Amino acid sequence: MPSTTVPGAIAPQDAANALKEQLGSGYRVTPHGSDALTVKHGALASATVHLAREGNATTFRVHGGGLIINRIVNELGIARTVASAIKETYGPAHAS
Repeated sequence: MPSTTVPGAIAPQDAANALKEQLGSGYRVTPHGSDALTVKHGALASATVHLAREGNATTFRVHGGGLIINRIVNELGIARTVASAIKETYGPAHAS
């Protein structure tokens, strides 16, 4: 599960807008509630992004979506792509 912590308390809608711009029109980014996003690319590639805001930092935890085999593929594919887009957009404080 890729994760990254970035400076600033970032709202899900702001993160969704930034990811849409960074990833481009081939990706669909949808905010869910106060702490999650869904990112889809095609029919089978999906990732869930959980936001945890603590003080003046936000940690993004990215999980590949789908059933067992698809989830493994998505962890190695779209989840890493989304985590990289977050780092490029916000600049990481630290990543894992």
